[in-house]
Amino acid sequence: MIKDKLTNTQMALQMFAAMVGVGVLSLPSVLVGSAGVDAWLVILLAGGYAVIAVSIMAYLGNRFPGKSIIQYAPLLLGHVLGTCVLLAFLLYFLMFVGTIVRMSADVTKLFLLDLTPVEVIVLGMLVTSTYLILQGVNAIARFNEFIQPLALFALLLVLTQTLRETDFGRLLPVLGDGIQPVLQSFPSVFFSLLGFEILLFLHPFMENPSRGQQSAFLAIGLTVVLYALLTILSIALMGAAEVELIEYPALAIIKSIEVPGSFIERLDSIMMMVWVPFAVTSIVMFHYCASLITSQLLGLQDHRVVSLLYVPIVFLIAVLPRNVLEVERWSQWTSWLGAGLVSLVPLSLIVAYKWRARRVSST
Repeated sequence: MIKDKLTNTQMALQMFAAMVGVGVLSLPSVLVGSAGVDAWLVILLAGGYAVIAVSIMAYLGNRFPGKSIIQYAPLLLGHVLGTCVLLAFLLYFLMFVGTIVRMSADVTKLFLLDLTPVEVIVLGMLVTSTYLILQGVNAIARFNEFIQPLALFALLLVLTQTLRETDFGRLLPVLGDGIQPVLQSFPSVFFSLLGFEILLFLHPFMENPSRGQQSAFLAIGLTVVLYALLTILSIALMGAAEVELIEYPALAIIKSIEVPGSFIERLDSIMMMVWVPFAVTSIVMFHYCASLITSQLLGLQDHRVVSLLYVPIVFLIAVLPRNVLEVERWSQWTSWLGAGLVSLVPLSLIVAYKWRARRVSST
């Protein structure tokens, strides 16, 4: 029996925390490079895909009350295949955590701690996230419930200061090059939008599991609106050609803000302080799910020992890439693995469930 319970709002914030991370800074540049001024349409398209995926996940969770994919995947797919699916999710989560930690450390070193070794920043992030994980899912939920609204409010407050300089005519023409560039850019947005799949693992923790779909919709809606807003403001402020050349457009548009009286000179540093909680909470959610999979597969009552054992493994994954290009390559591999899992596994499980239900009814 699961003792830790999450409210609908806490579940939505857990998913939002998992989905929003490094992409807050870099996503506009990536999308504009492939979709041009229609980059924001790619985000809406990916959001629609995520809505369909979580609908299937919530349906499965409601069919197996009190169980997560860790219990019903072996039941539907067989012990061997079901375990292989869970191990694939475990590999994906560990790779995701390692990649996010490294990317977060690189950005932090570039803008805040330029004299600090990357390894030290990586270790600091892992220690912080592991401490939260050791406190359990309720502590993580309370932390997200406190920090996420504050960080989101601060970010939106800063972004409103850019509206005076924006020219929304730079977003035209819509679909000027047709729909093909938008469709081709779809995979690029997936790494930044991944995270909604934690519903498969946290659904039984909800006080009211039947509302899991609504919580997931809220999380996806908030993420899509935030990413679309950042992308639209980046293009409207600088133009698509310039956004494509800037690695972190979100920081660039905030640097352009002029505060009357100049009593605040480095708004980009404030943006970084807002961004760090997004990165840390994303790390926490994936690290927790990896620990949950392993502890339950091994029949352990507590996930805390496993979460500690994964710290050196994630640290190794994070420091192995030698440069930014290798980090980007690792993130692409991870995003493709994640996209494959969230696309194929829920669909396979629901087909197996329907086949199993039909077979039982016929007998």
